[in-house]
Amino acid sequence: MDKPPVPFEQLADLVASKETLAQAVALTAALAAIPDLQKWLREQRQHVVRTLHERDGISYTDMAPALGVKPERVSGIARGHSRTPRKKAGDE
Repeated sequence: MDKPPVPFEQLADLVASKETLAQAVALTAALAAIPDLQKWLREQRQHVVRTLHERDGISYTDMAPALGVKPERVSGIARGHSRTPRKKAGDE
């Protein structure tokens, strides 16, 4: 893969110049932060879905095709439910 997926194209700046130790450190930090990024993205998506539903009256059924999921899944997103169980402290 030559460049990151579209939503993350700006991350390509991390490798745009000559390879350096600083780049390796920045990439390592970015990789380590992926769980935090996923949590933030889930929270933002939940906020947007709830706002569209509550403020704009868009039904979960109408949102589902755009999100590529069933209406029940959109409802779960709005409630903050995740498809994958989150690890508890001490789990490996």
